Amino acid sequence: MFVDEIRLPLEKYLGNDIYARLEGDILSYILAECDMQNSNSEWHFILQGHSFKAMPNLAPGLTGLFGDVVKKLGFTEPVEFYINNSPELNAAAIASSVEGEPHIININSGLIQMLTDQELRFVVGHELGHIISRNANISRLIRFVYPNPDRMPLLLRHKINVWQKFAELTADRYGFIANPDMASCISGFFKLSSGLNSDRIKLDYKAYLAENEEILARLREGGSANYLSHPINPIRIKAIQLFAESKLYKQASHNHQPEKDDVLESAMDELTGTLITLTNSALDYYRKQFVASAGLVLAHLDNEIKQEEYNLILSTLSEFTIFPAEFLQSIIDTGKVPDLMMEAISKILEISPSDRYMMFDLLMELAQVDKELDQQEISFLFEAGTNMFGMNRKEIAQLMAANIQRGFVPDLYKSN
Repeated sequence: MFVDEIRLPLEKYLGNDIYARLEGDILSYILAECDMQNSNSEWHFILQGHSFKAMPNLAPGLTGLFGDVVKKLGFTEPVEFYINNSPELNAAAIASSVEGEPHIININSGLIQMLTDQELRFVVGHELGHIISRNANISRLIRFVYPNPDRMPLLLRHKINVWQKFAELTADRYGFIANPDMASCISGFFKLSSGLNSDRIKLDYKAYLAENEEILARLREGGSANYLSHPINPIRIKAIQLFAESKLYKQASHNHQPEKDDVLESAMDELTGTLITLTNSALDYYRKQFVASAGLVLAHLDNEIKQEEYNLILSTLSEFTIFPAEFLQSIIDTGKVPDLMMEAISKILEISPSDRYMMFDLLMELAQVDKELDQQEISFLFEAGTNMFGMNRKEIAQLMAANIQRGFVPDLYKSN
């Protein structure tokens, strides 16, 4: 199977970026040396004690189905399948952390009881897709570095959130290759989302697809779909449709080396735009523009943007975009940074006058992040406060004092 060609370009880009930021190569090496990566053995013990391992002599039908999917996807590494006694409609892929040890796919019994064989093929192909694409490895590193997701920095959290959605879309492509039948793929999605099986309702999948198009149209109007861990079903279903009709799928399914499919990529960019949009409001757009432009103006007063200042600008931008560095560079490339700052301030004050205090606080935070209080920056803050935010000098001084008391950490090691 042509792994890199099947994967979505943005999923590959984000996955590689996250892996690099987590120092994936070094961390994997360290974990292997301390034998912590041998956690697969623990999973084997847990599953063997509480789940049913699918083997040919005990479950020939299921084992045959699982083996067919592995073969269809051209995967040659060992995989073990377990069935867990749970009514929850869910499955999981656990990538092997030790070379030669089998990967694990765990499927809840509720899923096997609910789905037909065709529908189950898609699910198994999807879970195997997480392993084939190596996204399961990245997920394992994320869980190790951030066992408590709440301490994950915002700069990384949004990027991981979007990557997880695109990883699901990539895995869905492997699911469709395993079961290239659109009707059963759709019926499987319907069962997973509704909890209803075929005994209760007869699904007209073409009508379901038509309704799906209407949902997508409303979603495009509404904007962001970024806040769920999985892309919503309408997006996943449409993505499978696009892949099924693509030149990329036809070439891969006939075992021909796939070529770049510009038509598919363009359609996917349009479909997934809402997944990478954190907010669609005009106010947040100008807030983002202010953070970048005003941050650059203030940080550059001494003709040098310090690393602490740059990091704070990026960290604040990450509240509005998953590509803060790229957005900041786009502001720089305009060559009109001061003009963009003034435009952003004007628009923000027009929409939300109370934001003047948020904007001033950000500038003050930038002024002291390098553990220094610079006279040029303080003078700029007085000027900005009076001329841009309509404050008087006493109010500005009081805001400065409150910010310094709350957040200033002097550099105790600098030379005089």
